[in-house]
Parts: sequence; structure tokens; C-alpha cells
Amino acid sequence: AITGGKVTAETVGADSIQGDARFAALLGEMGCAVQQDGTSTTVSGPPPSQRLRAVEVDMEPLTDAFMTAVAVMAVAEGTSRVTGIANQRVKECNRIAVMVSELGKLGIEAGELEDGMWVTGVDPATFAPRPATIACHNDHRIAMSFAVLGARLPGITIGQKDCVDKTFPEFWAVMSSKLGLSYDVPPPEACSSAAAAGGG
Repeated sequence: AITGGKVTAETVGADSIQGDARFAALLGEMGCAVQQDGTSTTVSGPPPSQRLRAVEVDMEPLTDAFMTAVAVMAVAEGTSRVTGIANQRVKECNRIAVMVSELGKLGIEAGELEDGMWVTGVDPATFAPRPATIACHNDHRIAMSFAVLGARLPGITIGQKDCVDKTFPEFWAVMSSKLGLSYDVPPPEACSSAAAAGGG
């Protein structure tokens, strides 16, 4: 979705008991083409000449996916609002506050709402992000969501990248082998600053 490519999730479809199966519908509202059957979902992003659309969405049914949604919204045209996610303040970290602060490091405008957050998307074709090391606070979903954003914007270093090990140790390898993303090893000072900011 975020790069304009096409991805198929072979085990997540309309019959899935996972709430995240509904995520594809959100991407459809943002301008992606979505094909879904009982056991698989295929999402195709818009062509390079067309930007994703900002949306206002209640994500209470799939709160844990809000960070990935915000990563995509960060390059959509307009200001998106996500509500219904107040419980995300008391997860591995205050995920709402962390998403706002780490997007701000890149120069992306975002702010907190009573039960959610907003983000004003940037145009990847013209926006020059400030290089930043993302403090993940030992939260795998923070790392994964900024990896998604890093597929579209340069200059993003993921601190504490090993925090994905708690749920998906193969995450970085799969992103590389299946989606063709490449990664550079950051300088030691970047890793040290991220560890200090993220609490270890």
C-alpha cells in the first residue's frame, strides 16, 4: 500500500478470526485496491501519480494495528484521525504518545486526541524527512510500523530492532526476502542513543 506495490497475505482472509483481517478494508478506504476471499487478502497500492487518501476511522475493533495504519497515513494526502484506541496508552509503552513523538522527529505533524491521535500526511515525492533514530521502547509494534514507513521515506533508523523477537523473530528477514526491502547497519552511536531513549 505505502509503496504502490502488490502484496498477498495467504492466511488472512474474510473468514479469519483475527481482527487484523479488517485492516484491508481501511486500506481500501485510503485508495488501495483490495481483493479478499475466505483465506487470503491481496492489496495493491495506488499508482505513483496518485497519493493515498486521509481518513477518519474508529479502530476500536483492531486497536493493535493502529500504529501500522498511522505509518501509512503519514504519507496520505490530508489529515487522518484515529479514534477508539485509548487502551494503547497502557501497552508496552504509551503507544499513542510514542507515535506522535517519533513522527515528530522526522518532521511529520501529529498530535494526541482524547482517545486517539491525528497525523497530517506528507508527500514522499517532495518531503525531506529529518534523519532520525526511532526509540521503540522495547515495543515490537513500534519497530514494525516505522519499518513500514521506512519503506517509503529515507533517513529512518530503527533502534532496538531486536524487540520484534518477542512475536516475530523473522520479521526483518521476511521483509527483505518477501518484500525486497534492504537495510543498512546504523552507526554504533545511533544504536546507543536509541537504547537510552527507549529504556534499554
